[in-house]
Amino acid sequence: MKRTGLSALMVFFAVLLGACSSTPEMSESDTAISEQGEFQRVLSAYRHWQQSMQHTSELAIYSPDAYQLMITSWENAEKIYQEITATPSTAYKSYSLFSSTTYLQQIQLELNQVEVSLNQLKQLQKVADDVLSPAITQMQYLDSLDARQYYRSEYTRLHRLYASLFTLVEDDELSDAREEQDEFLSRSHSLEVKTIKKIYIAPLEAMMIELRRQDVNDYAPNSYAQIEQRIEAGKALIERTPRDFDAIQQAASAVQFELAHAQHISLEVQRLRDLSKDDYESYILDFENKLLRISKALKEEDLRDQPIQEQARLIIDGAINVREATASKPPADEVLKDKDKYIRDLNALVMSQQRQISLLQSKLSASKETLPSVSLPAPSEAPDSNATLTEPPSDTGETGSAVMQ
Repeated sequence: MKRTGLSALMVFFAVLLGACSSTPEMSESDTAISEQGEFQRVLSAYRHWQQSMQHTSELAIYSPDAYQLMITSWENAEKIYQEITATPSTAYKSYSLFSSTTYLQQIQLELNQVEVSLNQLKQLQKVADDVLSPAITQMQYLDSLDARQYYRSEYTRLHRLYASLFTLVEDDELSDAREEQDEFLSRSHSLEVKTIKKIYIAPLEAMMIELRRQDVNDYAPNSYAQIEQRIEAGKALIERTPRDFDAIQQAASAVQFELAHAQHISLEVQRLRDLSKDDYESYILDFENKLLRISKALKEEDLRDQPIQEQARLIIDGAINVREATASKPPADEVLKDKDKYIRDLNALVMSQQRQISLLQSKLSASKETLPSVSLPAPSEAPDSNATLTEPPSDTGETGSAVMQ
């Protein structure tokens, strides 16, 4: 009985070994080819992600956690890639003592995590860009103004509120995100106005303070008051329309004009204060001579027999007359048009004369059988004063010829 069982067991193992020996095994060359293909496939995937990861930093706002996970996985993949390329034999070694995963398998796992995180970020981006479009546009505008440079603390607080909007979208709290967005837009508008004032008005206020330090407000108080009024008007304009940069620039230019004007007036007042009574006449005559040069240039008039205010009025009237006379003259391009028209009319006249001459020549040619032949001079030639006309002989009946000598 025991022998029978032992014999049966031996037969079973013989059949099993025969089956195993009949199973085809991969040759070493086939294994090398397979491994080489896997190696190239993983490295090709890495190079693909190397290109894709260059423009992902803008996705961080949509989910800092998902973005950080993606970056960590990518950094791990970079590290493994450098080790494999430095020593290719490590590709099929265990990545750690506690795992049977090879370096090649581990880099693929890291790349898979990169892909999962990136897809998650792009899905959040799609939703947030729709819900938070006004806030995104406003923040981009503040960055274009470089608001952070002028108001760092306020910008930092505003950016924290901005980031919290994306957290609400990530948590699928879209209604709360929209409500918080209104608060963000209100605060960001305030920062926008402050930044525009800082860019356009603050430098002008600094110049005004410098003039005050020079006592311009004492020497020319009315002109200095004009500066203050212009600056306040510029601030009000920015508060109403902070993005109307043409109007803002015009307002800033008006302030600059008043600054320069106040400074000049202040200098003139200081000169007057420094004058002695004996110099008053020279000062007034010097001013009158300036008016004289203007009146001479306009109409060759000497108006000094009139009070200075009347001289100024007459000069103004003369300037207005000159301007109106100049405006009534046709501009240079109109003169050129008239000249071109004159040339065209002259050419038309010459062509008309040439046609009349051709018509006259045709008529004379048609009547040569009944009239003496006449040779007309060319249009540019004058007839000879010694020319004679020979009559045809009366006894021959032949047609004679009239010749211009």
